[in-house]
Amino acid sequence: MVDEYFKVCVVGGGLAGLSVAKYLLELGLKSVIVLEAGERVGGLLKSEDVSGYVFDTGGSHIMFSKNPEVLAEMTALLNGNVIYHRRNTKIYYKGRFVKYPFENGLKDLPPEERYECLKGVLDAYIARLTGRAREPRNFLEWIKYVFGEAIASKYLIPYNKKIWKTSLDKISLDWVGGRVPNPPLDDVIKAAVGLDVEGYKHQLNFCYPREGGIEALARSLARLLRVNGAVVRVNTPVTSVERSLHNDLIEVSSEEFTVKCECVVYTSPLNRSHKILEPVLHEKAALLNELRSVSLAVVGVGARGLTPPYHWIYFPETNVPFHRVGILSNYSPANAPVGGATLIAEVSFKEDSAPPKTQVEREVLEGLESVGLLRLSNVEVTETWFWRDAYVLYDDRRRNVLSEILPLLRKAGIFPHGRFGSWEYLNMDAVLLKSRKLAGDIISHLNHSARHHH
Repeated sequence: MVDEYFKVCVVGGGLAGLSVAKYLLELGLKSVIVLEAGERVGGLLKSEDVSGYVFDTGGSHIMFSKNPEVLAEMTALLNGNVIYHRRNTKIYYKGRFVKYPFENGLKDLPPEERYECLKGVLDAYIARLTGRAREPRNFLEWIKYVFGEAIASKYLIPYNKKIWKTSLDKISLDWVGGRVPNPPLDDVIKAAVGLDVEGYKHQLNFCYPREGGIEALARSLARLLRVNGAVVRVNTPVTSVERSLHNDLIEVSSEEFTVKCECVVYTSPLNRSHKILEPVLHEKAALLNELRSVSLAVVGVGARGLTPPYHWIYFPETNVPFHRVGILSNYSPANAPVGGATLIAEVSFKEDSAPPKTQVEREVLEGLESVGLLRLSNVEVTETWFWRDAYVLYDDRRRNVLSEILPLLRKAGIFPHGRFGSWEYLNMDAVLLKSRKLAGDIISHLNHSARHHH
């Protein structure tokens, strides 16, 4: 076994791992290694070219942020390989394409349904105002509490049930904070009487790589790390993380070699880390098995002919298997051959319960044809990618597990980070903001322990 020494070892080369390494380098810490189990870095930010159709195999990802600085930073990473868009997104509801978010798209509904939705929002608003509404205790109650019965039952409940594959009263309110927008009453009224309004505004303008799919972002980051002296190793699954005998260093082991380091950034899925972290967590490591995630199949379809001009579409209906379809050839023309369209359909499953690939593909193709997005006779390529962990579930156990585990890891100099390392649903911009903060925390941690050793 070869031993190598680095000040910081980053486990996992997805966006969280790569970006925290970037910020550490910017803060002057050059001794950083990133260990990635797969053959390429990127995590869910992966793209593949199949006969000229470029698919984002980890699902539909775009670059947007409320924070202009973070957005500028993301686009700067692409060195001009970037294309700007104004969102054109729909919800497929009863055979029509309704503007997203649903409460802002009420003008696309028939008058009776507009009335039901508006009345539901107003009733809920009045109930909150007069104190008649009981404070919501779970995600299901929260949806009705905020949006009223009609929007809840027509769109939000069926859509969320479909994506989470779990009953919504088992999802805690931890996940709602800042993720699901509260609709301004004024906008809902305008939409109901037929005026144009935009909701969820920080996502209204977004960017995307012009060439190379979303993986272009991960590739740029990895290149930046290597140029600035960090080591990025692929095909290196980590088998254990433990404190060394003298307890002054942490040993991160893989089959080939062990990295000795002062601290670890851990971005691998916590729910699969029982054995890896057992040397640090001891009997508490078993708690990690209680964390739940949703598995995802991403079905890529390349077809001749035109599609609607939308970027992505949500599908609350139960008669099609996918909850979201991204039309990637509308993200960038380089994602499809001339005259072709590139689509990815996302189908979620209860953990590890995905049916055979042929079945998933058949159902997706039939679904895409039934909603009018393509003709089966025009399909040129189909490919499917499975992800064991795609979304983290905010159930009741999550908070208890994290409150036990995270302090123990931090105390041992192991910093859990990213969607799967800290088990929180983060968008790309949130990952970058947290990476920047974490890099600062790590520098303080290193300075602190250096002082204590001398």
